Amino acid sequence: MNPIVLRNVKIPAVLRTFVSAALLFLFGVSVRAQVVDKIDWPGFLARQDMVWTKVPNKWGAGAFTGNGLLGANVLSEDGKYLHWRMGRSDVVFANSRIPIGELVLKTAGTLQGVDLRLDLWNAELTGSVTTTAGKIGIRSFTHADQMVQVIELRPDAGEKDCTFEWQPGLAADPRAVYQRQTIPDSDKNSEPQLTNDGAFHFSAQPLKSGSEHVTAWTEIPGNDGARVVLLSVGFGPKGAAAAQARSAVEKASACGLENLAATHRDWWHKYWPESFVSIPDARLESFYWLQMYKFASATRSDRMPIDLMGPWFNTTPWPRIWWNLNIQLTYWPILTANRLELGNPLCKMIDDGQKALAANAKKFSADSYAIGRSSGYNLDRSVGNELCDLPWVLHNYYLQYRYSMDEDLLRRLFPLLKGSMNYYLHMLKEGPDGRLHTIDGYSPEYPNQPTPNPDCNIDLALIRWGCQTLLDTSDHLKINDPLIPKWRETLVRLTPYPRDTNGLKISASVPFAVSHRHYSHLLMVYPLHIMNLDQPENRDLVVTSLNHWMSMPRALQGYSFTGASSISALMGRGDDALMYLNKLLDQRILPNTLYTEAGPCIETPLSGAASLNDMLLTSWGGKIRVFPAIPKAWQDVSVHKLRTEGAFLVSAARQSGETRFIQIESLAGEPCRLVTDMLNPSAADVKVRRVADNEYELDLAKGQTVLLTPSGQKTEAVVAAVTQQTGKSNFYGLH
Repeated sequence: MNPIVLRNVKIPAVLRTFVSAALLFLFGVSVRAQVVDKIDWPGFLARQDMVWTKVPNKWGAGAFTGNGLLGANVLSEDGKYLHWRMGRSDVVFANSRIPIGELVLKTAGTLQGVDLRLDLWNAELTGSVTTTAGKIGIRSFTHADQMVQVIELRPDAGEKDCTFEWQPGLAADPRAVYQRQTIPDSDKNSEPQLTNDGAFHFSAQPLKSGSEHVTAWTEIPGNDGARVVLLSVGFGPKGAAAAQARSAVEKASACGLENLAATHRDWWHKYWPESFVSIPDARLESFYWLQMYKFASATRSDRMPIDLMGPWFNTTPWPRIWWNLNIQLTYWPILTANRLELGNPLCKMIDDGQKALAANAKKFSADSYAIGRSSGYNLDRSVGNELCDLPWVLHNYYLQYRYSMDEDLLRRLFPLLKGSMNYYLHMLKEGPDGRLHTIDGYSPEYPNQPTPNPDCNIDLALIRWGCQTLLDTSDHLKINDPLIPKWRETLVRLTPYPRDTNGLKISASVPFAVSHRHYSHLLMVYPLHIMNLDQPENRDLVVTSLNHWMSMPRALQGYSFTGASSISALMGRGDDALMYLNKLLDQRILPNTLYTEAGPCIETPLSGAASLNDMLLTSWGGKIRVFPAIPKAWQDVSVHKLRTEGAFLVSAARQSGETRFIQIESLAGEPCRLVTDMLNPSAADVKVRRVADNEYELDLAKGQTVLLTPSGQKTEAVVAAVTQQTGKSNFYGLH
């Protein structure tokens, strides 16, 4: 029987709604308009590639690759040879990261120049190096799935005898090394053991902890005279690490180079299109996409969380996880960028560390969780007077829930957040004014704070956010917790935020009076959003506080500018948000977009990507704000599949300074309220209700998608790369 086809039949709106709802109910699909994806991913990413025509002479200029655990940074600090500085994120001694070593390409001649390109689409370093004796073609990548570094060499006649040599790292506390402290004999590890087994080379580093790390590598023939080196790093108990490394190399060797390259590329080709951002600023666009590359190179859903350096080790006083800003900022960009799977290791580390978190609370361990300023992956660090660290990172955990609406995450978070608030509640005391006050505290890194230091603004902000979130979660999950009355009372009686004529203070007794890089005293504004410009009584206070903080630039660092950029974006100040991001790029970012403050601080450039996201799309307070802070110079902007709280995917485009379309897909069926400058946003199949100036409500079922245009006009809804107007492509690298 032939199907019946109806053409040019006008179906009443009520019937259309019924049919859509029926399809949703029966099949989980919706009749929907669809944005047309015309993104040329290989071509688009090619304009973001890092390029080297000068020798990468330091860690901050090297070509880095990684797979979420294993990593390499290709550089030449000695100016003679090219080095692959290897790293593995979980190689620790005494809870501190330690260097592994470097594979050195020993050439017949001295290094003269390079022509290298980090091909983002394929996540491969390709090109050549030139020496006084000849030329060597190079392709190198850290395989996306297998724990192996692949290096393909094509030497000419002058360099046909080039070889590799392993230089072990120093297995000692990097903080002591950085500070040039004498390492006691009791803390020294044995010398590394270099051995060969046929074609296999090994470097084993025993550690006093009973574990060891072992690097194994071998060379196999490639096609057309090429030479292929396969290297892996194992870590674990003595004996197991060597077997682990050798097994990884043998597995890769059995696969062969072409299959390794194909499976590696396949992973990255699936990763890139999870979301899309294109802006007319070439430098900032490239910077953004290099952060997306960096993130997937530094972690994966089933691998290690990111400490301050990821898998790219460098001399550092920061060889652990820092909980008073660094790890929080690190994870913000994945939310809007729709790459939530990369946040799983952070949540899992916190879940697995509950026993340590309770022990950290010491005398309150029966009902509380806490953590001190820094720790290893085991979360073992007791608390001094800096009380804010665990509650702040639990806000990251909560955002992981809000952007996914995965109730399993919320159920896992609830006891953690309850325990962290219990620790705070133990620190509250009624004052003569009848208000509840914290009896002590510490605002991260602000100088000359007294002891005790009651009513720090960061603590008051986190207590308010935490108690309200516990109440909301109890209501949502139908939990009748006995502490509900206590949380409500705390919210009613907690002392107001200390302030003066310059805005928000550090604490009740400490004004914000000297230049300071942290914005911890502004946490209620960003990222908590519990004080904001939607509240008329707080508008002047927010503006005054930001302006006062930025008026003293001496001690500002890179993440000071990303924080100021994101807060400016909250205010709708697109030009200011861009100005602060440009300060970061002009003053602080290294040639390969890595960043240091004495040692690696990976969070700062990553938080710059989050700031750009905040200019393009935000979703706090139950509202989706599309293009909330676009600079006047950005006439054309295109985004695709960016994610918001409530689990919505948003695609949108501006052309000639006007928002031409917005597509919203509901993944969870949450209430949808939109803030946009689009004139009379309308859709053919969804009712759009205006509730305030530039604010609209839409009824979207789970799985439903709506395409909004000005007054419902027909528009070619296309997402594609925009034309670059400022800067130049391939800005980063060394050239």
